Amino acid sequence: MMSRLLEGLTPETRMKAGKAIARLRREGVPHVVTCGFRTEAEQYALWCQGRKPLAEVNEARVKVGMYRLSEKENTYTVTNANGKRVSEGGTGRSAHQTGKALDVVPLDNGRAVWPPHADSRWKQIAAAFIEQGFTWGGDWNGDGRTKLDGDDSEDMVDYPHYQLM
Repeated sequence: MMSRLLEGLTPETRMKAGKAIARLRREGVPHVVTCGFRTEAEQYALWCQGRKPLAEVNEARVKVGMYRLSEKENTYTVTNANGKRVSEGGTGRSAHQTGKALDVVPLDNGRAVWPPHADSRWKQIAAAFIEQGFTWGGDWNGDGRTKLDGDDSEDMVDYPHYQLM
């Protein structure tokens, strides 16, 4: 099962994430790490979502200890990286697979939530991680590159995602 712990991250990523999390605690911003390190199989299971038939998606998810999705949950994509290197015929590896990325979301009454993009907690969380040198998925264009000034596209923008380059 995907790690929610910082221990699966590289030492530098773990240290910088720890500092960002400490800042969020000091500022009283309720949050939770929902994902740290991912295996290739975990990455593939997430990539399947919204791209493959529900039975295939759930087979990949159950294989790695993830819960089954409903039809409604299988209507959108989560990641563009299927876990295999492009040189091996894949769409690419995620920074989660190298221990250089983590996902962090706000908490409401102790439960992880993915509020609308306009929710101010996303920017509060992002500020703490950006201060430590992370790139924020909320600043991405649809192709994973950083947004340009005035660009308001949200295609494959990944608000919970933070990674070190």
